[in-house]
Amino acid sequence: MPKIHQTAIVDPKANIADDVEIGPYCIVGPDVTIGAGSKLIAHCYVGGYTTMGTNNAVYPFACIGTNPQDYNFKGGISYTKIGNSNFIREYVTIQPGTQPDTVTTVGSNCLFMANSHIAHNCVIGDRVILVNCATLGGYVNIGNNCLISAQTAIHQFCRVGRFAVLSGCSAISMDLPPFMICSGRNGAILGINIVGFRRNGFSKETIEAVRDVYQIFFRSKLTIPNAIEKIKSDVPDLPEVQEFIEFVKTSKRGVLRFGDVEDLDPEKNG
Repeated sequence: MPKIHQTAIVDPKANIADDVEIGPYCIVGPDVTIGAGSKLIAHCYVGGYTTMGTNNAVYPFACIGTNPQDYNFKGGISYTKIGNSNFIREYVTIQPGTQPDTVTTVGSNCLFMANSHIAHNCVIGDRVILVNCATLGGYVNIGNNCLISAQTAIHQFCRVGRFAVLSGCSAISMDLPPFMICSGRNGAILGINIVGFRRNGFSKETIEAVRDVYQIFFRSKLTIPNAIEKIKSDVPDLPEVQEFIEFVKTSKRGVLRFGDVEDLDPEKNG
């Protein structure tokens, strides 16, 4: 049987795996599923139609599955689905889809630090880190292995490609292509995520190819169509190169390119 503290309120209809631990003052609603090996430390709220996989850890005052913060939400059944082995720290909020039968999805092996917010209809990949107070608007899509740094805001409907890094106190309202490092209020692209490449075993050939993509797309001042054609003609046809091209082609909000690096100069920003 699950180990449930006497002060916790767990609806008898909830589907709780036998070895789950639910600590003091937690609240679990009737339509919640919590997988094996998971722990709700204390003072957590898990409600709505929320499904959590195995080995998740939820820390005090996190709220999962509460109604979305959206004027368009008119009630109805929508979902929150969370994978396996995630750390959901203090005061994190994860909210379900805003339209009936829609879903907010979180992958596996993620770390969401204190006060980070995942809004309705977001799609979060695997091994994503949200540092303290990172805020994702509705319908944001974050690829695998991304790092979203502290006090960073991502506008609704934006996409962030895999292995991208968004530096602290940044704000973006356009798509951030994969493998890039971005910083500042207007999304200056600073380079490629070389540390992420090396830590994850990417080949030297791949790193050099993505570096060439960066130089062509972000530093040549070519138009997007011309930059893509030059990438196709000058850069080896590797999967990561094709991934970058496809990301740019499928963008609906446009992609970050020429953010003002001067935004990063503290002497010009008080």
